[in-house]
Amino acid sequence: MKNIRLLLLIIPCLLLASFEWQATDFTQVMDLKALEEKLNSNLANIETIKSDFIQLKELEYLDETIVSKGQFWFKKENQLRWAYDEPFEYVIILNNGKFIIQDESIVSVHDINSNQAFREINNLIISLVKGSLMEHDKFEIEAFENDTQYLVKLVPKDSNMRKVISNMEVYFDKKDLTVGKIIMHESASDFTVITFINTKLNEPIPDNIFSADI
Repeated sequence: MKNIRLLLLIIPCLLLASFEWQATDFTQVMDLKALEEKLNSNLANIETIKSDFIQLKELEYLDETIVSKGQFWFKKENQLRWAYDEPFEYVIILNNGKFIIQDESIVSVHDINSNQAFREINNLIISLVKGSLMEHDKFEIEAFENDTQYLVKLVPKDSNMRKVISNMEVYFDKKDLTVGKIIMHESASDFTVITFINTKLNEPIPDNIFSADI
């Protein structure tokens, strides 16, 4: 649980730091199966994702918003590099069954399959990036839409997971059905908002991106 809490404080699945930012013109999507099929069909055509991100974190006991910036890379099937550049350097890599954490010059390597916490984190991160959370049977799911976005709201079924994330909101751009924004509510007052910008699809990504050597 400590591992999950640590990483989800750093990660997301977004630019404004208050709930007033959230749009109110969404209407509910009643046919969840049709939306899931649309998202999955789009995923089949995506081999790689490159993007910059901006992360905002609101904590009740802090008077200011914590702002972080960085880049991430994703390559089918499950290679991912999530790199924070500001205000500190911190990298998370998922590759070949390994969960690699690089905290400045310190690198730690974990076997995903031998650790339930890392396995759950791996599945969650990959699902968030791929936009395949609607396939997850571990969440209660509702979906909404407006003219430009789909919004999928997820509430963990597991009580232990709800201690870490009370609910999540994942926003999809209707133009290309990629994830543009993730909001994670850790509690009623603490939340993390991530915006993905400058997203590029299906550009070549060298395999060494997913190592701790670069």
